[in-house]
Amino acid sequence: MRRHAAPFLVCLSLCAAALACNLLSAPELAPTPMPTAAPLLDDGSRPQVVIEAPPDGAQVIVGEQVIIRVRAIDSVGITRVELREGERVVAIQPSPDPIREFQALLPYIARQSGALTLSVIVYRRGVASAPATLNLQAVTQAGATQRAAQVCTAQVNVNNLNLRRGDSTATGIITKLSLGERLSVLGRNASGTWYRVQRANGLVGWVSAQYIIPDGDCANAPVVQP
Repeated sequence: MRRHAAPFLVCLSLCAAALACNLLSAPELAPTPMPTAAPLLDDGSRPQVVIEAPPDGAQVIVGEQVIIRVRAIDSVGITRVELREGERVVAIQPSPDPIREFQALLPYIARQSGALTLSVIVYRRGVASAPATLNLQAVTQAGATQRAAQVCTAQVNVNNLNLRRGDSTATGIITKLSLGERLSVLGRNASGTWYRVQRANGLVGWVSAQYIIPDGDCANAPVVQP
């Protein structure tokens, strides 16, 4: 029995040695690289902008505020909008964040009667759109009486504006406000950079002054603590 077992053990040892050689000589497999997210790159196109209101050729009254509604799109993200009268910039509206579809309301007041042309240009950082133009006819209103002082209200002039719990971007977001939404101003911070406002549904919060258009005597709104 021992005589037959010896050759079997020798054969088993030789097989194990051959298998070990094969394992040692096999090439080491390289680890599979983890996929990385593609960065958001500028595709070389220009932003585009249209003026939605008022209609071309509309009549406006000298000295009274008119609201220019614009809509812009870009493959990367709009960062700001400019309203110009000739070569003079009369309103600038930054975007809270670079956004691919941006809507804004821009205030304008005609200073003299006659035909005038406004232009709107949007930017993706340093890349400007072709201007969208608007022709208006400014007229005086004979015998127009000045509006009496009114409680301050405000109109949201960007889409998806944050209504916050305090007068800082570090405070929590309560909800999002819609473009053109009308708000009642309840107060302001000491520097006038934030307003405490109330929605039509009673919800109260704070909005940055640079993203609303005040209407009324907002400079005299009471200073309140967040």
